[in-house]
Amino acid sequence: MKKLKVTYLLAGFILTFASSCTMNSKMITSAPIITNVQLTMNDLEYVGEVTGTATQSYVLGLPLGGRRYYVGSVGGGMLGGLVPTDRAVGNASYDALMQKPDADFVLPFAATEKTQYQFLGKKKTVTLRAKAFKIKTK
Repeated sequence: MKKLKVTYLLAGFILTFASSCTMNSKMITSAPIITNVQLTMNDLEYVGEVTGTATQSYVLGLPLGGRRYYVGSVGGGMLGGLVPTDRAVGNASYDALMQKPDADFVLPFAATEKTQYQFLGKKKTVTLRAKAFKIKTK
């Protein structure tokens, strides 16, 4: 009886560690397109000052919950856009932009970050202050 339990335990152990996982992904290769737009202050219309706030939780460094559809690179992100900014900053900038519906973009000039450390993670609240601008049409 004891031999049978050991055999089942060993078989279960081997099946657990011998099983594999398959992951399918789709890729589209493309060449990068670099565009420069030369704007001056005469081409822009100041819309006003805006503030956006977002809260995001992280577990083991990975974002958990929250809004995940408004992430972007604010100010190009780190390393010239190679590393995008985190989800909390992207959501805060989106909230700031949505305060002025006629604005085309926001230019952040101040941000405060409050971090609460928790077991295996943290909760971060970002408040972003920015100037909102609209591109003049001729």
